[in-house]
Amino acid sequence: MLLDGKTVFVTGATGGIGVPLVNLLVARGARVIAYNRATQGNLMENIDTACKTLREDTPDILINLAGINDFGHAEDQDYDALVTLNLLVPMRLCQAVLPTMRARGYGQIVNIGSMVGMIPLPHVTGYAAAKSGLKGFSDALRRELFGSGVTVCHVAPRAVRTSMNSGKVGILNRQTRVTEDDPQNVAHRIVIAIEHAEIDIRIGWPERLFAVLNAVFPKLVDKGLRKNAAIGEEILKPGHRHTPTTLTTPNRGTSPRSHNA
Repeated sequence: MLLDGKTVFVTGATGGIGVPLVNLLVARGARVIAYNRATQGNLMENIDTACKTLREDTPDILINLAGINDFGHAEDQDYDALVTLNLLVPMRLCQAVLPTMRARGYGQIVNIGSMVGMIPLPHVTGYAAAKSGLKGFSDALRRELFGSGVTVCHVAPRAVRTSMNSGKVGILNRQTRVTEDDPQNVAHRIVIAIEHAEIDIRIGWPERLFAVLNAVFPKLVDKGLRKNAAIGEEILKPGHRHTPTTLTTPNRGTSPRSHNA
C-alpha cells in the first residue's frame, strides 16, 4: 500500500517508537492524526470520545501503539490499567473503525504487540497477559475479515531502547544482556509492514526461536528463564542497588520491555 495521501490514526505517537514512526509516515506522504495524551488526556479515560471520533471520521489506517508495562510481583501490579490500555483500548478502537472500513471495502489495522506476548516473562504478568491477548485478537480479527478488503497486521518488537526501558527494567536488561533495538529501526519495520500488507511481524533473533520453543516446549523455556527470575527477585528487593553483575551465560531477549506509552 502506498502511504501517499492516506490518513493514519496513531496512538502512542509521542513515545519512543511513536515519534520516529510519525516522522516516517509523514515523509511518505501520509496525513497523520496522532492521539496526544498531553493535549487530549488519558486515552483509557477518553476511549468513548476517541471511538466516536474514529466512527465519524474513519482513517485509512489505524495503528494501535500506545502501551504500558509494569515490572513487579504479580500481586502488586495494576492489572486493570495494564489490560485496559494494552488490550481493551486497541479492541475498542478497532470496533470503531470496522463498520466504515468494511463498508468501503478497504482499510488497514496495525496492532503493536510484543514478543513478551509470545514469550511470557516473570515479573511482567499483566503486560504478558495483555499482549498475548492482543496477538490472539489480531489473528482472530484478521481471519474474520478475509475477503473484506480490510487487513490486520500484528507487530511484535523485542526490547526497544526507550525511556520505558529504564529504572528496574533497565537494570534487568543490562544484567541479562538483553539486546535493545533502536526505536528508529523498529518504526521503519512497522512502515515496511504497512506498505507490504504483512500480517505477522516478529522482531529479533533468537526471540523468534524462543517464541516457537515456548509454544512447543514450555518447560524448556521455564528452565531457561529461572536465572532471569532470580535476578528479577533481587532487583525487586527493598533497597536494592544496581551492581554490574551479569549472567555467565547471557539469556538475550528474555527480559520485560515495552515499546511505547
